[in-house]
Amino acid sequence: MLALRVLMGSPMIALHGWGKAQALFAEGPVSFADPLHLGATPTLIIAVLTEFVAPMLVLLGVRTRWAASATAATMSVALVFVHGGALTGDHSGELAYLYLVGFVVLAITGGGRYAVERGA
Repeated sequence: MLALRVLMGSPMIALHGWGKAQALFAEGPVSFADPLHLGATPTLIIAVLTEFVAPMLVLLGVRTRWAASATAATMSVALVFVHGGALTGDHSGELAYLYLVGFVVLAITGGGRYAVERGA
C-alpha cells in the first residue's frame, strides 16, 4: 500500500495538482474548465483540494480512504465529463481512468501498514 500511495500520490501532486495550486494563487482572472457549471474559481478550488491536498494526505497515509475517494471522484468527473468516457483517441481519458482505478483501490484498502494513521 505504501508503494501504491507513493506511485499514485506523487505524480498527481507534481504533474496535476501543483500547477493548479499555482494557478489558484496567480494574479488575474481565473481561466479553468468548468464541466459541472459551478464556476471557474470554485471548480479550480475543488481541483486543488482533490489533486494537491488530498493526494498529499494519501502520500502520508493520513485519512487515506477519504482523501483517495475525493481524488477518485475528481478523476470520475474528468473521465466522464471532460473526456467523454473515451479511453482512446485524440481526447483520451486513459490517464484519468488509471488514476481513478488506483485511487479507488486506495479508498477501499486504506493506507496500509506504513501509514501515519496506522500508528494513531
